[in-house]
Amino acid sequence: MATPLKDRFDKEVVEILADRFSVAVGGFDRETFVADLLSRFPSLELKERVNLVADRLATDLPADYPTALSVVLQVAPSGIGEWAAWPLCSFVERHGVGFPVESLDAMSTLTQHWSCEFAVRPYLEDHLELTRQYLGRWVNDPHEAVRRLASEGTRPLLPWGPRVKALTDDPGIGIEVLVALRHDPSENVRRSVANHLNDLARSHPDLVVDLLAEWSAGDPPPNSLMIRHALRTLVKQGHPGALELLGFTVDPEVSATRFSCDPDVVSLGAIIEMTAELTSTSTVEQMLVIDFIIHHVSGSGGTSPKVFKWTTQSLAPGETVTLTKRRRIITASTRRFQAGFHRIELQISGKVLADTGFHLREGSPSAT
Repeated sequence: MATPLKDRFDKEVVEILADRFSVAVGGFDRETFVADLLSRFPSLELKERVNLVADRLATDLPADYPTALSVVLQVAPSGIGEWAAWPLCSFVERHGVGFPVESLDAMSTLTQHWSCEFAVRPYLEDHLELTRQYLGRWVNDPHEAVRRLASEGTRPLLPWGPRVKALTDDPGIGIEVLVALRHDPSENVRRSVANHLNDLARSHPDLVVDLLAEWSAGDPPPNSLMIRHALRTLVKQGHPGALELLGFTVDPEVSATRFSCDPDVVSLGAIIEMTAELTSTSTVEQMLVIDFIIHHVSGSGGTSPKVFKWTTQSLAPGETVTLTKRRRIITASTRRFQAGFHRIELQISGKVLADTGFHLREGSPSAT
């Protein structure tokens, strides 16, 4: 089983920070800093541990925030590693909002060691216009981590990040950043642009499709992988504009003559194999996007659907193809399997054509 993320933020990380701040601050009580933090770690999840360290730094560093921040900036580039850099960003997030200029200036340095995507959120909330000025600078920064901060920090649905009302009310705030970064040479930055657009597509699907269509008509057009990644949720939903933009058939003419799951009774950890036999009923060639949906049994006895990518398939008029897909049934960090019948649906261009399923045995290890 994989090590929980919270356990990567551990004693070694705390001791690295303690060593660096002991050098930077006269009288810094290294032993008490380490002992007090580690005594509270067992009951805390990852982000709670990070915030605890940030708050402890606010207590142990000089009370004057700009002075404390100068110490943080001194420690940041000292080879502390990414995990130890996170609470430095959290320190700015939680304790620097009253000093927006100093804090926003510091983010361009700190984000090169650990992303300040969470740290910038309260500044977007409380100092929107000033923060937008910094976003305008960051999109032109020579360091890709700073450019990525502009896109990732303004994501409407940033995972683990608090919602920012201004970003929800006005998607144009983020779009002006994305326009500047759509041709960025860094794949990491382009992927952030795509994730931002995918967030936005959940509330403004037509806006995203229209924006990407406009970009695609430009010279040069954006990276094709970025466009596909940005439209991934809309494609799974069968959004006509997204399908058309990517060259997929919007209204498939297909018959599912077979859709099965083998075995149909499994224990956790087993591999299932789905087989689909598809026949074209169209007079023209079709380009199909094929997904499958597992309706996971929930703890309350209901089900929760999750769409998974299968493949894309060209299908000539009257052609029949047989496709297979294997998947291991294992617990994920965001989902625990429950015993019971899990229905699987075959979806083509957002339309369900057939269903099958499997039973997860009672008493399957870690399944309940």
